[in-house]
Amino acid sequence: MKASTRFHARHPVVTAVAGTAALTWLFQKLRARLFPALLPEPTGPYGVGRAAFDWVDARRQEPYARRGNRPRELSAWLWYPAEPRRGARPGPYLPAGWRLTSLFWRFQASRVRAHAVPGAPVARPPQRHPVLVFSPAGFPPLYYSSLFEELASHGYIVAAVSHTYEALPLSAFADGRLRLFRPASVGGALKVSRASHDEDVRARAEVVRVKAEDLRSLVDELERLEAGSGLLAGRMDLGRLGAFGHSMGGNAAVELCARDERCLAVANMDGGVWSAVAQEGLPRPLLELFAEHPEYVRPCAESVGQKAFTSVEYCEANREFAVDGWQRLYARARPGYSVQIRGAGHASFTDCGLLPLQRGSFASPALGTIEGHRMWRVLSDYLRAFFDRHLRDAPAPLLDGASPFYPEAVLAPPQALFPR
Repeated sequence: MKASTRFHARHPVVTAVAGTAALTWLFQKLRARLFPALLPEPTGPYGVGRAAFDWVDARRQEPYARRGNRPRELSAWLWYPAEPRRGARPGPYLPAGWRLTSLFWRFQASRVRAHAVPGAPVARPPQRHPVLVFSPAGFPPLYYSSLFEELASHGYIVAAVSHTYEALPLSAFADGRLRLFRPASVGGALKVSRASHDEDVRARAEVVRVKAEDLRSLVDELERLEAGSGLLAGRMDLGRLGAFGHSMGGNAAVELCARDERCLAVANMDGGVWSAVAQEGLPRPLLELFAEHPEYVRPCAESVGQKAFTSVEYCEANREFAVDGWQRLYARARPGYSVQIRGAGHASFTDCGLLPLQRGSFASPALGTIEGHRMWRVLSDYLRAFFDRHLRDAPAPLLDGASPFYPEAVLAPPQALFPR
């Protein structure tokens, strides 16, 4: 008689597998409860609240949707100075649909503990706080929560846009809708390029244009919220508006500041400058923050051997383009600051150095060697010093020269940081 390969619910193999799965699930739940990954405690005098909203920019067409003639739909997250009610609990690090992104980045989101309380009352006494708009690149905006919580605890309102179709592997709206990642939204930046350097410059400049327009749309929406009757109405001082961003989001923030007079100061966190502002310059306060980038220091033949570039010619063109662009921005800013954080990698500007990443995470090779909490401290303090000086007219001696308390921070022009 032919042996059957069908298993029923009480078959010993099925029972063993089900039992193992149940034990694994229980272990993960216990580990998340007993050994959470805590984001750094914000150090400012305020508690922190968090909110999200969606909107439609009817003036623009969606550049990445498969079907045309659709308006650009966007979402944003806000962190703000708050006075949470007694007993109020922080929200999850990754709410709703955003939790799915942790599967791609390989960490258990339930283990991560943030500090912001959803919908908490705005801090008293009533006053208007300076506003910072932020552009990420590839990472979901919530993956910068530790930085935003720290800034909000010191009296800033931070509004981070979610560039629809850009976050890996998906974007989530506040109302629960999801949009899967589209490669065109990052201009081929996630892999070693086989196009010509000129083609890459054009593709990435177009991505930056879209992102800068998203930031402009966000500022417009914040003006409507400020004039309305909602949670933050009357509490946002958009006359003291700054911008910052990471990677191509840093370029987008600089582009916004160059095209929109509402932006008074801008910080670029380790972003190449692909758009025209690299040639034109920006006569406003500018802070450039860099990782180490050995591919811009070692011989190009070594970089090609390390598979950072496909050819020596591409490497040389990219190095000259990047460093010269950073140098022109620094030299023409009024004033310009340039800081390299030793040991930092490109992903160190996110929360990834603080997250319980599993082996094989896409972010791990880009984290560098600096410890996550230390990176958070150095990055937070230099950003806050910059915006305090130029949006609050407050002293910021940290920007004036080397500090013995921050030996990782090297203040020097880009051409000195990346000599050719």
